Formats: sequence, structure tokens, C-alpha cells
Amino acid sequence: MKLGFWREFETFRQTQRAILLLVLLPSLTVRSACAAPITSNMLTLDDRVSSSSLSSLPYSNPDAPKGGEFSTYELGTFDSLNPLINTGTPVNGTAYLFDSLLSSSLNEPSVSYGLLADQITRDPHDSSWIIFHLNPKAYFSNHQPVTADDVVFTFNTILSKGSPGLRLYYSNIQKITALDRQTVRFDFKHDPVTKTNIKLAFAVGQMSIFSRQDWKKRPFDQVSMVAPLGSGPYLLDKIDSGRSITYRRNPDYWARDLMINRGKYNFDRIKYIYYRDPEVAFQGFKMGQYTFRAEKTSQNDAKNDHFSVMQQGLVTQETIPNKNPITMNGLVFNLRQDNFHDRRVRKAFTEAFDFEWLNKALLNHRYTRLQSYFFNSDLEAKGTPSIEEMAYLTPLLPQFSLDEKNEILNAWLAPTSNGDGFNRDNLLNARQLLLNAGYRYKNGQLVDVQGKIYSIEILCKDANLQRILLPYVRNLKRLGVNATIRLVDTPQYIERVRRFDYDMIVDEFPQTLTPNQEQIGYWGSQSANRQGSLNTAGIQNSAIDQLLNNLMNARDRTAVITITHALDRVLRAEYYMVPLYGLVGNRVMYWNQYRHPNITPNYDLGLDYWWIDSASAKRINQYIGHP
Repeated sequence: MKLGFWREFETFRQTQRAILLLVLLPSLTVRSACAAPITSNMLTLDDRVSSSSLSSLPYSNPDAPKGGEFSTYELGTFDSLNPLINTGTPVNGTAYLFDSLLSSSLNEPSVSYGLLADQITRDPHDSSWIIFHLNPKAYFSNHQPVTADDVVFTFNTILSKGSPGLRLYYSNIQKITALDRQTVRFDFKHDPVTKTNIKLAFAVGQMSIFSRQDWKKRPFDQVSMVAPLGSGPYLLDKIDSGRSITYRRNPDYWARDLMINRGKYNFDRIKYIYYRDPEVAFQGFKMGQYTFRAEKTSQNDAKNDHFSVMQQGLVTQETIPNKNPITMNGLVFNLRQDNFHDRRVRKAFTEAFDFEWLNKALLNHRYTRLQSYFFNSDLEAKGTPSIEEMAYLTPLLPQFSLDEKNEILNAWLAPTSNGDGFNRDNLLNARQLLLNAGYRYKNGQLVDVQGKIYSIEILCKDANLQRILLPYVRNLKRLGVNATIRLVDTPQYIERVRRFDYDMIVDEFPQTLTPNQEQIGYWGSQSANRQGSLNTAGIQNSAIDQLLNNLMNARDRTAVITITHALDRVLRAEYYMVPLYGLVGNRVMYWNQYRHPNITPNYDLGLDYWWIDSASAKRINQYIGHP
């Protein structure tokens, strides 16, 4: 009876949609008859249309058992359940409370499947608009339906009260309109010639959707520990303020049987435990206080490879391959400070970083130096520019000095040393660069033309980073720079970074295979002076702005790759940060109760598709004393 009702209802909805499109078509765009809008249950950059005949995704196990608890750690503390505003320290995991319009494929770049929106209508030749048709079965955890009005409220709230970075990210949304209870249209600001903004549609599709009713009686832009109402797979279970948070799986989750969710969200509970110190956090793992950790540093790798529970087979260490760009991370220069205006100074500071010695002496040869802002992916620029890249670079070259042009047009590599710990040749190069920039030496100290000593402070929140930074500081001091490290707690660090109150910081810039609006947030001039923005370097470069504009208007995957190569070359040549290092593949360590599908995703760790083996969990819980 229920299935028959839904078949009739879907037929009725399809008829409504057809009528709606006929009514709306003249207002969508004036185009020839051969360029009719298409409706699909997926969004792709290459205009594929699919009926999603898959019964489940290839990296899932539809028969995975449900149950158990997944637990991991975070550093620092928290005081807010809202990560989308510019105040407070948000807790991790709140994304589990919400669904978005689309769900990204973890195997295919530039592919998203419908989630809250079961159908998407757009014109493949005009991406200045898109229509999302909400699934009529979608509801919030209190069983109120998710409506187009909730989508409109969400984005209008983000655009008016969200963090500066988010407001910039979605700034090209011109208008959001609820066409009916289950249909919402987005109109985008666009180039009237190219009419290309399809990647913004992907960005819109990933935003968590809020309930308008839920936020009626409380302010969105204030720190709060009140759990928001969502439509996602988990509910808030327990909070130990500042120390831990636990989410529990919603047994009545509306989308649990969708194709994209089969074999997904298998844990009954997901828990994040917070530690102030990374060494204490690692000891907590060894004691079983939490049971999964992704290794981001090698500090614990070599000396703890054979601790007792690992020798007993209770803990597994595994490297899971992926094809995602390695997160760009580096020592970021704050260009808002006079000290770093001159590119030659930034290049000198880059020469002073001795990765080869660091990797040998402290990192156990386990890391790879990052040579690109999109390292380990097809977006990474290699060798000399192609003819296609030159089409974008040639008009910009007059803006650069001869040295900048040489580095843009040739195969760029980060400075290397012989690993003996002296870094003599690179420091001599750095010294000459500083002299060329107008600095001089007085009593062994670097001074400017007024005789002021060159001083910088590296702001840091992670005590573990000090062992990486101290050798770098020593090299800077050998150049006559008065360099110091300032270690602060997480809330103070977050607030100072929001206000750009630093000389240098270590920052990360996660990348995807579909560079999007986040690139403007990272490198665009318009984000440079917005407090709380992701442009922590304060980059204001018209050539980069032009490449970002080209990237936003890219018509297909080939153009995205070509323009990103050009962008990568300019970013590297400008020395906005000292590139650090990364791991090729995901190195994880976990108590041996977890299992994952034989086929892992190409572009993500895919933890939401893991599950717990109950027999192994029973043995481990007995060992660590859990009930």
C-alpha cells in the first residue's frame, strides 16, 4: 500500500515538475530550442545525466553490520556547536547532525549525487541558475518536513550572519527563491558572456540545511551549546563541556535507505575526545581512551611502532592509498606586515628551511616535501607550462619581474640541502637575497635602512610543532633575524588568527580535485582583509585574481586542470609560504575492532563506510575495561 502510494505520488510530482519548467522556461534564459534544461539525480561537471542505477556505491559494504562506538581525538577544547560563525571554538562532528542538498562522490571528481534534493534541473550551457527539487520524504529529526523555505533561510542566514569566509565563499549567489514547497532556485552572479558558474552549484549542494523553525527564538550569530535541529544521520547524545562530545545514530533517519547511504553510517555512536597536549593524546590512545587516530606527524611513529598492545595484535597500523591532493601546509607569511612585502625576503626565508635534515633527523624519512599547492594530483603543475597553460599565463607575465617570470615558466622545486644540518649553500643564497632587498648587517644582526633589527614571531598553538620550528628558527638567527616562537592556547590562537595578529603561522589549505570558491577564500584579494577569512597570508595579486576568475568560469574538467596548473605556478613563484611536508596516503592507527570495505575510495578515507567487528570489539573492550 505504502509503495503504491509513493509510485503514484512520484508520477504526480514529475508531472508537476514538467508543468513548472514549462512555466519557468522563458524566465530561465532565452536560448535556442536545442539547449533545453536537463533534470537529473546527479550533478557533474561534464553534463552527464544518470538514473543512478547503482544499488550501492562501489566503496561501500551494503551488508555492513550496525553497532558499536567509533572514537577519536581532537586537540584543544570547544565552547560552541555552531562552526559557521566567527566567534567561539566549534566542536568537531556537527556535520553529522545535518544533511545537504547533494552528497559528493568519493571516487569521481566533480560528481555529486542527490541527497535532500532528489532531482536537479539546469541548463548545461548556462550555469547562471540551478533548481533543486527536494525529496518529499526528507524530514528533520523531529519529523518536520525539509522545505524549500528552509533552504532559503539557510543561505540567507549564511550570507548575512555566517563567518566572513563563508560569506565570501557564497558571495556569488545573487538570489534564492522558493518556487514551491519542494522546489528552490538559485541565481548566480555570472559573466554574461561565458555564463559559467557550475562549480558554485557544487558548493551550494554541500551546505548543511537548517530548520527555519528551530532558529526562530535564538540568535544564529552567538556562541551556543544548544543542539541545533538537523535532518542528518546522527543526533547529539552527550557533551562533557570542553572535553568530549558523543553523537548517536538516528534509527529514524529519513535517508538511511537511499542508494548513496547503503553501507554508510554504521556506528551507533561517534565520540570525539579532546586533549590539550598531543603526547597526552597519544598516551590516551595506547590506554584505549579512544580507538582510532589518523597520524599527521611522525613523532609517535618510529619510537612507538612496537608498543605492547600492537605486539599483541590489538592495534593495527595501516597506510590507505588515495589520489586526493595532499593538504597544502606551510609557514605562512603575513603580507600585512611590512617585513614580508618584498618577495626576495620571502624567498630567503624559504631557503632557510632545511627539510632534508629535518626529514632525516626528526621525521624518520617518512615524509615528502610539498612541491605544489595541489601535490599528488593531476592538478599539480610539473615541468614547463603547456601551450594551453601559456594561453592563460602570457597576458599576465608583464606584471612580474624577470626572476618571477623565470620561476613561473620553468620547473619549480623547493630548495634542497645535502641534509648535513648546516644548510650552508641555501643560507648563503638567502643572505644575498636579503642584501639585495636592501637589508644590511650590523653586529651580526639583520637591520633595515633605518637600522632597526629585523624581528619576527611565529605564532603556534601546538607544542608538538616546536621541535619542527626550532631548527628553522636557528637557521633564521644564523641569517641575523631575531626570530622567536610564541606558543599560545587554542582559543587565543584562533582569536589572534581571526584578527591577523601574527607575523608567521603554520596553516593548512585542504584541496579537492574540483577547485572552487574556496580558492578565492584562500588567495583572492577580496578576502585579504576580511577578519576571519582563510586568506591568512593576506594575498592581493591581480594576476592571481584573474586566474581565479578564469577558474570559476572553467567550462569543463580539462579547463579546470589547465587553469589550476597556471595558478599553482604563480602561487609557488610568489613565495607566500614556506611549503612543509605531507604523507602520501592516509596513515591510520586503530584498535583492531574496525573493518573497512576491500575497495577504498579514491579521494577520501571513507570512515563513514567502516564498521565494527563485534567479536573483536568484545575482546578489546575486555582488555581496556570498557563495558
